[in-house]
Amino acid sequence: MKQAWLCVVFGIIGCVVTSAADFATEALNATYKFFDPASTATCFFIRREPPDGALYLVTAAHVLERTKGDRAIVVLRERRPDGSYERRDHQITVRREGKPLWVRHATEDTAVLRLSELPPVPVTTLPMSALADEAGLAAAGLHICSSVFVLTYPARFEANDAGFAVARQGIIASHPFLPVQRYRTYLVNFTTFDGDSGGPVFVAGADGHPLVLGIVLAQFRHDEQVKTEYEERMIHHPLALGTVLHAQFVRDTIEQAARQPAPDAK
Repeated sequence: MKQAWLCVVFGIIGCVVTSAADFATEALNATYKFFDPASTATCFFIRREPPDGALYLVTAAHVLERTKGDRAIVVLRERRPDGSYERRDHQITVRREGKPLWVRHATEDTAVLRLSELPPVPVTTLPMSALADEAGLAAAGLHICSSVFVLTYPARFEANDAGFAVARQGIIASHPFLPVQRYRTYLVNFTTFDGDSGGPVFVAGADGHPLVLGIVLAQFRHDEQVKTEYEERMIHHPLALGTVLHAQFVRDTIEQAARQPAPDAK
C-alpha cells in the first residue's frame, strides 16, 4: 500500500467577508488554485481577528516546498457587474533570496504563508473560527461514516474558466476520529487525485457557516507490478481514500505565523 502526495509535480491579499447564501459557497469562495511550474495544488485563505490585517494562505507543506524559485501563482477571481467571474492569475512571493517565507508546522504536513499586501482584486476569506478545534469537532458529533465535503483541483482540473474549485463529497473512513493529538490524520473516502493537496474538508457548522475539519494531504493506492515474458509494468490502483490532517494543526501554524515578523519587514 502506498501513500502519494496530491500536488501535481512537473496573495498578499485583502480581506472580503462573503455574504454567501450557504456554507458551501462560503468555503468555495475562499478556496483557490495554487501553482508554479513544479507544483499544482489547492489553497484557501484565513483571516484572524483585528487588529491583524494580514491574510494567511493555508496549504500542505509539501506543496510550498516543491515550488521552484521565489514566486508562485494563486488563481484569483474578479466578479463582473453581470455576476460572472473573470480569472486573474496573481503572483505571490514564497521565498526571498532563496529562503522560504512560509511557516511549516513542526511535525505535520501543513504550512502557512502570511500575506500582508493587498491583491489586485478582492479576495474572500474564512475566519479563524471556521477551523475546527477538538471541542468543535466533539460538538459536531462527527464519527466514522459521517458525510463531509471537499474542495480541490483534482488533476489540475478547474470547474470552469473562472478558476473555481471542484466540490466532492465523501465520508470519514477511519476510526477513532478523536482525540486530535492522538489521531492527527484520518481517512476520508473520496476519489483522490494529484492537485487535491491543501484542499479544505468541511461540513456545515452549527452557525450555518462552514466548519473546516482539515486539509487533504495525500491519496492511498495499491501498486501492482505486472510481469510477462516480454513486459514489466506497474499498475496503480486508486483506493478512493485520502489522508486528511486535522484543522487544529492549521490553527496552530497560523498562530505561529502571526508571531513572525511580517514577510516584507526589513
